[in-house]
Amino acid sequence: MNVLFIVTDQHNAHALRCYGNDTIETPNLDRLAREGMRFETAICQSGQCRPSRYSIWTGQYTRTHGLYSNAIKENPNVESIGKLFKSAGYVTATIGKHHMKLSPLTHHGFDIEHLGRNSRFKKKGRFLPIDKVHPGDLPVGESDVPNDRHPAGIVANLTREFLRENRDNRFLLWCSFHGPHPPICPSRPWAVQYPPASLQLPPNHEYDNETPIPGMDKLRVSSGVFDEATHKAVLSYYYGYVSQIDYNIGLVLDELSRLGLMDETLIIFTSDHGEMMGEHGVWTKGKTGYDATIRVPLLMRFPQVLPANVRKSELVGSIDLLPTALDLCGIPVPGGVQGTSLRPLIEGRTPPWREFIVSEIGPSPYRNCITLRGARHKLVQGKQDGEIGFEQFFDLENDPWEMKNEIGNDAYGELIGAFRRELETWERTAPITPALQ
Repeated sequence: MNVLFIVTDQHNAHALRCYGNDTIETPNLDRLAREGMRFETAICQSGQCRPSRYSIWTGQYTRTHGLYSNAIKENPNVESIGKLFKSAGYVTATIGKHHMKLSPLTHHGFDIEHLGRNSRFKKKGRFLPIDKVHPGDLPVGESDVPNDRHPAGIVANLTREFLRENRDNRFLLWCSFHGPHPPICPSRPWAVQYPPASLQLPPNHEYDNETPIPGMDKLRVSSGVFDEATHKAVLSYYYGYVSQIDYNIGLVLDELSRLGLMDETLIIFTSDHGEMMGEHGVWTKGKTGYDATIRVPLLMRFPQVLPANVRKSELVGSIDLLPTALDLCGIPVPGGVQGTSLRPLIEGRTPPWREFIVSEIGPSPYRNCITLRGARHKLVQGKQDGEIGFEQFFDLENDPWEMKNEIGNDAYGELIGAFRRELETWERTAPITPALQ
């Protein structure tokens, strides 16, 4: 049995047809959903790239593995995915963005590494007349390079080459696309696939948050100041980039089929975190607990175990992916893993399942944003120097677009108190590892 992770970056779960968006075209990811299992409520453990990815690799919360911001070096002593599968006799490879700082990746148990830090798009193309849709002066617009020379095509082609060379080996492969993280620069035909005037912005696009959130004003300065037509233009390129990545995922799936490996490979598709995608008038991710940032798509296919075309609504997390892959491959799960194997859900058993999961930006010595996500409700706290600076509580069943903060609503007072106590307990008991600078 092989394991293939297909990972996108900064991918809003609404930007897939199989998650209910009838505008966007994602036929290959839709195929994975039809032939496997779709998890509706998958929550990443951080809204930042490197912390979230290390949570997938280690099965641990960010404060426990110690990599809680993009600026920090990962702890090489943690038993991560490459080490665990290599020890079990697998060929291990990472192609595309892994975003880790330690080099070479043999520190993490990977035999092969391609494009780990250099898979971004070069600034050549026709861009929108704005240079700060996202912080960091990253362009948005049409790429001048054809797919084969675009980062999405390069990652797909390197992945296909690896599959051909290792068709007779057991392998763990991390295939990671840089997009639709900015620069949001798809090639043609995808760059012109979605006419901006035909697109609908999210229902909460004009929602004016009643709770001041540090960082949100900055995000609005760089995005919300331009008009509806510009927001739609950005959304058009974002959708185009997603569809271009989907096309390249199709090339990888076709190669698996051609080599006779499709049904011998556990395929896990997910993203490290989401993208605001115009929700609340904002682009990028931000230090918030909105589902646009912390909810991610999650699809799995392995017909030997997973039934086809099944949707699961249970609350799962990125920390569950490592123990699930290990469990299905018969490899022991290390004691430090905080996630839970999804095998009982996959096999249709109905044990008591988790009520809450945490997603966290930080904790830094000064500021963090922490979210206690339940199946129906969520509590978000922004803290500075240990003190709560802002707080939000959402009833996601009645308010799925998070437009009504229920803090101060007496009807939710008892429930909010229960969430606060649950979060306090988690913060008091979750192990903390000092960050490596």
